[in-house]
Amino acid sequence: MSNPFLKSKFPKAVLPWLIQKSKNVTAVQAKPKKLEVFIDDKPVLVDPGTTVLQAAAMVGVEIPRFCYHERLSIAGNCRMCLVEVEKSPKPVAACAMPVMNGWRVKTNSDMTKKAREGVMEFLLINHPLDCPICDQGGECDLQDESMAFGSDRSRFQDIYYTGKRAVEDKNIGPLVKTIMTRCIHCTRCIRFGSEIAGVDDLGTTGRGSDMQVGTYVEKMLESELSGNIIDLCPVGALTSNPYAFTARPWEREKQNPVDVLGCFGLPHYLLALELRSDGKFCLRFE
Repeated sequence: MSNPFLKSKFPKAVLPWLIQKSKNVTAVQAKPKKLEVFIDDKPVLVDPGTTVLQAAAMVGVEIPRFCYHERLSIAGNCRMCLVEVEKSPKPVAACAMPVMNGWRVKTNSDMTKKAREGVMEFLLINHPLDCPICDQGGECDLQDESMAFGSDRSRFQDIYYTGKRAVEDKNIGPLVKTIMTRCIHCTRCIRFGSEIAGVDDLGTTGRGSDMQVGTYVEKMLESELSGNIIDLCPVGALTSNPYAFTARPWEREKQNPVDVLGCFGLPHYLLALELRSDGKFCLRFE
């Protein structure tokens, strides 16, 4: 900085600060250029690092998923979100794959449907057919996706097959009812415990068809946030114990009164009072 005007107007103690300030201003980089991708021939501009699933949501295309949740880390283990990318030999997992400029993604192609039907068939091999007695029935993600991509019969009829996988239920406290034979190993509850609740009580043991989700040592979930895994579970493996066998989703009429015990009355503190068709009230937190 050899400008005589600056030297005459500013004392020597201020000059180093001005020089550093000017360097910081020039070092500010411009925002990265947006990427253009095509989701079912619909163009969309996204930031670098955006996943295929997020880009599809921007144009109103919903991709089925079980393990993905926008508030949790990406696991990519259910493989239900497979989509076809042009010039890619295999379908890719939409929840874990960042988009590249010029990509053309097909979410309803024959390859995509065949891949999802295969994933659904493997999920239903060991899943029990107890939807009529499952509290998740009527609001179950697995039910919805099996209607779209499932078959009306199973091809798994090996003469050496001795029956579906059965897993012992876990006792993890009075709030959460567990029927772990229904678990599809999405690991949502595990990631919620470690990332949001800050407790590593839940985890997986075993591999393959012998994998189980539960506590490593027989214990209860003592976190005050443990009840949230009931809503996070996409199937009926984790359901509300106090609410068990109380009502069905189509029997309820949701009401949203203000929580009089809370000092703010925010929407996430509301208690949903649901009226059954027979005139009885049942309580359920949402």
